[in-house]
Amino acid sequence: MNDAAGDRPPGYRYARAGAVAVARRLSVVDNRRNALLLALQWIIVVAAMAVAIRVDHVATYLIAAIVIGTRIQCLAVMMHDACHGLLFSDRRINDLIGDIFVAYPMFISIDLYRVAHMVHHRHTNTMRDYDYRAQRKDPDQYFPKSGPAMTWLFIRSLLGLNYYRVARAGRVWSPVSNFHNPRRFGYDYPLALRLRYVVWAVIVYGLILWSPWRWQILGLFMAPQFIWANVFNRLRAMAEHAGVADAVELNGTRTVIPTLLDRILIGPLNVSYHLEHHLFPSVPWHNLRRLHDHLMSDPDYATQAHVTRSYWGVIRELMAPPARIAR
Repeated sequence: MNDAAGDRPPGYRYARAGAVAVARRLSVVDNRRNALLLALQWIIVVAAMAVAIRVDHVATYLIAAIVIGTRIQCLAVMMHDACHGLLFSDRRINDLIGDIFVAYPMFISIDLYRVAHMVHHRHTNTMRDYDYRAQRKDPDQYFPKSGPAMTWLFIRSLLGLNYYRVARAGRVWSPVSNFHNPRRFGYDYPLALRLRYVVWAVIVYGLILWSPWRWQILGLFMAPQFIWANVFNRLRAMAEHAGVADAVELNGTRTVIPTLLDRILIGPLNVSYHLEHHLFPSVPWHNLRRLHDHLMSDPDYATQAHVTRSYWGVIRELMAPPARIAR
């Protein structure tokens, strides 16, 4: 990866002019679709909790936790879209609904996430990019790895032995960590937004603690977040920018063509089409695959773009042959 914080070399950036018209047609937010999708996630989460609590059996709790974990991953992707103003076309509604029903339940603020994420888009894979700097501080993100090292990474992630690294990197998005307003990235976190989170937390956590099923509810929602953030989301983050050549913009970000299991566990809602998202961040999730198909019809694009089949393919790319490891 290129460590330079300054301008990229000539010829690095992809010439978008030929795809601008198509991207503009695809940059339409479907408010009704997103509202129904968001409601569906919470209906599934609440239904899974209700069934697990009703049956009150270990196996049911485990199944419910898996189901809830997949919905949490969908909510995380919707939070990312909300950060770009792609959840709802009205910015105030987008940010309000995005905070209350998507970001706050995951201990994140849309506004805090946005300010860091926009820097990531402007300075991808450079030292100005917070995500890139966080990767460089985390030995788990050093690639290539041998097969045993990669296996041990996922075992430790599953057991939570390296969760503190995820939490440390994610503190810049958390309302709790920014309540004193340290002005990270030069952002003045408004007092009104900080108080809004307090009101939300008092109401939501107050109702949960008042409930006779408080520990079941908290466990069924917190435990899957822990697993998905440290295992599946870690893999998705690795896939986006780790182990890429970054010689030109088209191979500085990886797109993954997901399998059905990938879409359920790791990359729902077309989030794996990450190169297309970086090129045209105004395109909402439901049109990213269509944008991908259009761009891939250009032989020059298809030749240079870093496209990997499945997240297992990503893992294989991030593992070096034994001889290379020995050297």
